[in-house]
Parts: sequence; structure tokens; C-alpha cells
Amino acid sequence: MSGGAGYLQEEVRRWWRAGEECAEVMGLPLGRKVWRGVGGDWQGAGVGDSLEFEDHRAYFPGDDPRQINWQAYARTGEYSMKVYREEVRVMVDVVVDGTASQFYRGDKAARVVGLVGFVVAAARRAGISLRVWRVGGERVELLDAGMGSGLADRLVEGGCPGMRPAFERVELRGHSLRVVVSDLLFPGDGAVVGDWLVRSGGRGLVLVPQSRGESDPGWGGNLEFEDVESGVREGRRVGDEEMAAYRRAYAAHFAGWREVLRRRGAGMARVPVEEGLLGALQQEALREGVVEWWG
Repeated sequence: MSGGAGYLQEEVRRWWRAGEECAEVMGLPLGRKVWRGVGGDWQGAGVGDSLEFEDHRAYFPGDDPRQINWQAYARTGEYSMKVYREEVRVMVDVVVDGTASQFYRGDKAARVVGLVGFVVAAARRAGISLRVWRVGGERVELLDAGMGSGLADRLVEGGCPGMRPAFERVELRGHSLRVVVSDLLFPGDGAVVGDWLVRSGGRGLVLVPQSRGESDPGWGGNLEFEDVESGVREGRRVGDEEMAAYRRAYAAHFAGWREVLRRRGAGMARVPVEEGLLGALQQEALREGVVEWWG
């Protein structure tokens, strides 16, 4: 595992089960959008031939005569068409940041695996078409969504090289719900990721595993730092001024991401690693509408 971390299969699958347990009471925000897509089970934005009556409209030559409202014609002498709400099958594309910063700490790795387990289980419970990708650097892998908890093992095995995950290389399906699990701790223009996340009529959500050890570390004195992505080590003295500058830069980094995603109608929620997954999801993720209670 990149970053020097190695995890037992038993504990990785325990992290996954924690996500599945959350999916028994919480799910993805499917009720907050009118979906478009292929024929299926969710209410759509178009019109079709499902059983749910929607409205009437005027008849035009070439319309299917089976949809003419003959009762209305008998009353008015004018042709009108019955319009039904199209049924669609929602598609979920899950994209996991596979770079080493996601897995170098056990608590953070647990949160990543748990979040993916939650999203996968929630999608399955809703009967949604599902794809799962792992991205690290330029490396893009389509994982087998039918592996169950075996997916957890794939997530943590062999860290992906690269400072920045090339999310935009993933071929997202049109009009899908896109759920990214990433700490967003990489350089580059967030607008590129934001545009990719919502292209082709999709809706984007970003779940951010966040550690207090990263947002507010207790560093001080002469320290040696190691970049978990590149392995480069560097000695540096850290005092109060340096720590204040770090905290400002960290806060500005995530404020920038939130603004980029907000402008594109995408949701973002940080999920702290210091408590149980269900409690962590009830904080920013629930408040921001990135998850919702079942029913």
C-alpha cells in the first residue's frame, strides 16, 4: 500500500460493513431531482408511456391515436392527448480517489472504504444501475461493482501513483448521479473537475473524508516531512506563524472547492474520520443534502 500502510482483509471488510449498515437507514438524495435517462423505475423529466398520468396537451398530426383522450373529445369535440410521466432508471457512477493520501492513515482509509461501501449499498438498495471507478494519477480502473465486500480489498490494494487523480478521464454516463469520494488534497484547477462532474446532464456529489490531523495538526519545532504521494522528504522548522499560514491555506483550499462545486450545482460534504460513520454523515452531509434518510 502506498504511504507505508498495510491493512488486514478482516479490518478492511469491517470498514465496508459499516458503510452497508449506514445504507439501511440513509441513502443518496434521489428524491431531490427529476431524472432523465433510460426506461426504468424513477420519475423522469420527459414524457412516456408509464402508468402515472401527468397532464393533457393538444393533438398534433402523427401522434399515437392510442393516447387520445376520447372522453375529452366527446365533451369538447377537440382532440387532446394524455401525457404520462416518463419512468427512468437512475444511474450512479462512483469515482474513488485512489491516490496515497487517501489511505496513509488507518482512520482515513476506514472512512474512504466505509463511504464507498455506503454509496454502493445505497444504490443497490434503490435498484440503481451502478459503476465504480478508481482513479490515481493517469491510471483509471473500472472495478467490478458485483464484487460485494471484495470491492473494499480492491480499493486499498496497491496505491495509485500520481499527485493528482485525473478524474476527467472517467467516461461518465449521461444524466447519471456522480459520487466522488476524495480528500481533494491535490493541486490543480478545481474547475476542470467541476465541469467534468456535471457534464452530459449529470448531477455531482463529493464526499470528503477529513482528518483533524490534517486540518489542524499539532506540529511544532524541527520536523521532517514526507510527501505521501511522491515519497520526498524535507526537513523544516515549524513555528506558530507557519502553522497559522498552513491553517489559512487549508481553509482557503476547501472554500475554493466548495465555491467551484456550488457554481455548478454540485454538492460537497466533509465527513470527519474521528467518529462513527453514521454520526459523521449526520453532520455536513445530511445538512447539505448530499445524503438523506430513507423514506
